[in-house]
Amino acid sequence: MLTKYGKINIHRNYYFCRYCHKGFAPIDDEIGLLGEHKVTMEMADLITYAGQVAMSFEKASEMIEKFTGIEVSGSLIRSVTEETGEKVFKQDMARAEESYKKPEIATPQVLDRYKKEGVLYIFTDGSTVNTTLKDKNGSSWREMKLGLVFWDGDSISRKDGKKIITKKEYVSFFGGVEEFKKLLFDAAARAGYGKIRQVVFIGDGSHWIWNMCNELFPDAVQILDYYHLSENVHAFARYLYPDNEVKMKGWVNDILDKIDEGLIDEVLASLPDLKDVKLPVQVPNLKVYIENNRGRIDYRRYRLRGYCIGSGAIESGHKLVIHQRMKQSGMRWSISGGQYVAALRAKYASNQWDKVRAAIGL
Repeated sequence: MLTKYGKINIHRNYYFCRYCHKGFAPIDDEIGLLGEHKVTMEMADLITYAGQVAMSFEKASEMIEKFTGIEVSGSLIRSVTEETGEKVFKQDMARAEESYKKPEIATPQVLDRYKKEGVLYIFTDGSTVNTTLKDKNGSSWREMKLGLVFWDGDSISRKDGKKIITKKEYVSFFGGVEEFKKLLFDAAARAGYGKIRQVVFIGDGSHWIWNMCNELFPDAVQILDYYHLSENVHAFARYLYPDNEVKMKGWVNDILDKIDEGLIDEVLASLPDLKDVKLPVQVPNLKVYIENNRGRIDYRRYRLRGYCIGSGAIESGHKLVIHQRMKQSGMRWSISGGQYVAALRAKYASNQWDKVRAAIGL
């Protein structure tokens, strides 16, 4: 068996069924071996940690040998990591299903005077990951949805005015919104949704995000990510003034300044109506975009209330949780393998590795 101190040979009785072709060794549970790999649970923890934190399973193999002197193959690291990730993911989904089915238990409402001061922030966004499957258009890229939940009371203010979040939770899902929203709701419930006075939901302009917010968090203040708005204003400006950089920048500054001042009607009146014009793929119809998000861009009021207005937290989360491990050059993931590793990455980034150890059996 493989332990944190190297390989140890043991003799044990093994019982095999000639009919179902399965067997077991009773002493394995006492020793604490993980499944068929003959790996102790402590070693499984080390393998899983290295498997999700290193740039690849091969690099994880190098890391373990470097620091322990123990040789572990990349294929064994993949197997143990994905099997542990599967346990973690299934436990998360089972709890999320229960929370979603019984919201009155997951988020018991309290009277306003008993609610905690502060803001419960909920962020969500999507990022594409390369997979082994291709769609009808030949694309192998699939969206990995990521959510972030935290209470601003769990933070430390720095001298420069910025805050360090001391307690937060990421959730990830490789697929549609129907399952992802359950994970997000469960995370919000455990963070204090229903017990915190204010709730702020920040996202980009995707319809699925706002539809999900309306269903799960109808009392939340919805804010369109300011940086996403700015990107779309810049993209539209490049379309209007492709050969005049100075005029383009001046136009962008004028539009953003007016939005910051709350002059939305004036901005809409100044934008051309391009409903019948086929715009390039990367260029939004800015007038329609602003009209659709009119109730989410009152940035002046948001700033006065001290709300965050940008999605920097979820963007950095994508880099930490998804990009650093799952978007290395040449990487392709199966849907299940990608989901299981992402579940581990979310626990790692949320400082909840104890839940991974519990799933292993430690």
